[in-house]
Amino acid sequence: MEKIRTIAILLCLCLPLAAGAQGSALLRFSEPEQAVDTVRFDSGAITLRYPYENVSGKTVTILEVHSTCGCFTGEVDTRSLRPGGKGVLVAVFDPKSLYGDQTRYLTVVTSDGTDNVLSSIAVKGYVLRDESEGKIRYAEDLGQGLRTDTSVNALAWDSFGDFAFSIPLYNDTDEEMTLEITAPRRVKLYAPATIPARSRADLRGVYDARWKRLRTEVQETLTITVNGVATAPLHIKGTL
Repeated sequence: MEKIRTIAILLCLCLPLAAGAQGSALLRFSEPEQAVDTVRFDSGAITLRYPYENVSGKTVTILEVHSTCGCFTGEVDTRSLRPGGKGVLVAVFDPKSLYGDQTRYLTVVTSDGTDNVLSSIAVKGYVLRDESEGKIRYAEDLGQGLRTDTSVNALAWDSFGDFAFSIPLYNDTDEEMTLEITAPRRVKLYAPATIPARSRADLRGVYDARWKRLRTEVQETLTITVNGVATAPLHIKGTL
């Protein structure tokens, strides 16, 4: 079962099956892809029904219905089907934590006693919210349409043995923005020069700790301008 679960997770995350391409499937879903059109995030969960049929010549067992998120889950009413047997997968799509265009998948793991076969079903829709995606995902407003998740960021050891930090920056405007970011001389920055409209870029940096004693507290400040106008600073803190 763990091997099956691992395969299902990898396929869902990396190569989700096309919703109509079920040529080798043991089950055939009459409508493997359904649309909920446009819904509000606070409109409540939506129940969808996906009828299926055993199209193989053997008895088929449904081993698992795997979801990659809590926003789209499903259960089947029949776990074992003889050839030609039918059932219904009842799925629930909950938009409360979503924003914008959505395509979500469920992977159905089946077995005929010899082979394990995966099928995929999907839901598509658009989720409306009262606030922009930037305000929802990046709560800290730095000004001039630039947002991040927090104004105080922590230094941490990275895989190269450096004290480093990574800060998401989000352009919450409809125009590309030009950035100029400066830091104290002990901080080496890897900074984006521009961020496209309604897009994210990551600001990364490494702190030069060669002249600091262990367990020394570090506090540094980064300054940012957007299209030549200053925004709120970002702060870097940590203990070496």
